[in-house]
Order: sequence, then C-alpha cells, then structure tokens
Amino acid sequence: MILASHGIIGSQIALGPVATAATGVGITSFTANWNTYTGAQYYLLDVSTSSSFSTFVYQDQVVLAPTTSYVVIGLTENTTYYYRVRAALGVDEDAAAFFGRVYTAGGALSYTEVSATETLVSSLKANSLWTPMKAIYPMVGASAAACSQNLKSSSFTGTFTSGWTFASTGVTPNGTSAYFNTTLVPSTNISSQNSNHLSFYSRSSQIGSATMGEMGSYAGTSYFHSHIRYSGDLYYMLLAAGSVGTVSNNTSLGFFNGSRINSTNVNHLRNGVSLGNPLIASVAMNSYSISIGALNNSGIISNYSTKECAFASIGDGLTDTQASNFYTAVQAFQTTLSRNV
Repeated sequence: MILASHGIIGSQIALGPVATAATGVGITSFTANWNTYTGAQYYLLDVSTSSSFSTFVYQDQVVLAPTTSYVVIGLTENTTYYYRVRAALGVDEDAAAFFGRVYTAGGALSYTEVSATETLVSSLKANSLWTPMKAIYPMVGASAAACSQNLKSSSFTGTFTSGWTFASTGVTPNGTSAYFNTTLVPSTNISSQNSNHLSFYSRSSQIGSATMGEMGSYAGTSYFHSHIRYSGDLYYMLLAAGSVGTVSNNTSLGFFNGSRINSTNVNHLRNGVSLGNPLIASVAMNSYSISIGALNNSGIISNYSTKECAFASIGDGLTDTQASNFYTAVQAFQTTLSRNV
C-alpha cells in the first residue's frame, strides 16, 4: 500500500490530514488510517489503483469526524492500492449535526448528498426559511436510518414501518401498510393554528380514482393534512372546520406546499406557484402525530399512498415570497441529486 494525503474542503487552506499506514490488510480489504485534523467535520477518502488517482475504486467516501479510519472492501487480490484523505472544514453546524445523526443511527450519505444538503441549509438560511421549519426530511441516504432524520434538529426523528422502498431518488410506501410517523403533534408542537405549513415533494405521476394521503393527521374537523387524489385534484386540509379546501390540479408531480398565515385562508402551491387560496376557517389543532405516506385519523392510519417522496417539511406558515424561495431551494437540491421532476 502506498499512502497519500492532503487537502482541505471549505474556505480554509492548510496542510490536510496525513494518511498513516494501512492496517488489517487482507486478501480483498484493508483499513485506511489517517491522523486527526483539528476542525474537520468530516473526511473524504479516495482509493485508487493509480498513484495519480486518475481512476477510483472509492471516490469521496464520507467518513464522519472524529473517526479517522475506514475499512475498504471489495478489492482485487495481488493489486496495489493508493489512498488519500481530505478534511471538510467550515461546514454549517446544523448541516454537520444532521450528518452526525445520520451516521450515529447507522445510515450513510454520499458526498453528493452531503454537498447538496449543505447547500440546501445555506439556501434556507439565506432566505429566512430555516427558522420557520420544525421538521425537514430530505429523504437522502436510501435507508430508514438516514431518511428518518430531521434536518432541522434532533427532535421529531421519525419511524418507518415495514413496507417502504428506499432509493437514491426518495422513499416509496407500498400503499397498503407503510407509513412514517414523524412524532410531531400539531397541538403540542405547532406554535399557532393560524401559522403553519406542510410540504411534500412527489416524484409519482398517478391517475385513477383512489384517495391517498401524502401526509398529515386529523380528528373530527381538526385537520392537519394534505393529499393529492388520484384523479389529479390536489387537496390540502389544514386545521379545517368541517369542510375541505379543494383546488384543481392536473398532475401529482412536483413540490406541493399548503400554507396558512391567517385564520381564514390556506394557500395551496405547486412548485412555488399558487393553485388557489380557498376560505377555510381554523379550529383547534388535533393531538395526533403527523404521518407521511398515509394519514393519521385519530390514531388509526388510513388512506395509504404509493407516491414516492423526495422531501417533506412541517413548520410555520410561509408567505408567497417565502414559498417561492422555498421551492427554488428544494428544486436546486433535487436537481443536484438528479431526482428533480
């Protein structure tokens, strides 16, 4: 093994971490090691059969600090390998904390996912969208461990039931038993019944007659949910009083956002553009946790969906300008991950 290493990611320029001797060398694996670099939030490991790293066996493998080793597997016998390490500095603390929660839970992220998430956090903060958020689920990492994490904070780490498919493009429920419990309860965790929103990024195009709930909870006339019906009609029900606010829409693809900023109207938006602003009076919020992939009806899960979710959020109400900027940030995130619709 020949070791090579240095490099800094971020605004600082300095000598990077130094690779040390490989250990645990076997027929098709070894452990790469390097020294700690002060201030590093994560490391990027490259492995190659070329000393110039013109090709890669592993490229930009994310290793969360303070870990300073990684087991490299799946190698070819009697082959020389080279590795190098770079340190990521100056990473937003909230983004870094999210990465930590993902890895602590047993999940993993690619560097593309890490980089896209860092940019998303920066965009949300730059557009005054970070503070209104209570839960943000980027649905990255292609595992329950990763996708259950809330980008905003350690609160509202959700739980997936069985019946979900996890992929780089998002998470897909089976339509019969799968749902994701966010653990966020409107009456306890939403600050105002007159200021709230739900968002859902759908990558599924479906036509039919069945009603499927994308996310939400309700009890009696205390609604806090949204769903896109098979026929193409988009519904958002946020703290409705008996009636349902309905707006017409001819596709279930894209970024849907239902937002309330007063006591009488709910604005329905797709891709940052208003679909309608029907009159829906607000009432007391219900005490059942919000689900994704189905609806929580007084503690009973119903209206199971089959739509692939690539992002979801819950939080305070958003103005039209905020909603437009929110879509721009989320769409850039999805485009970086090659899963935009």
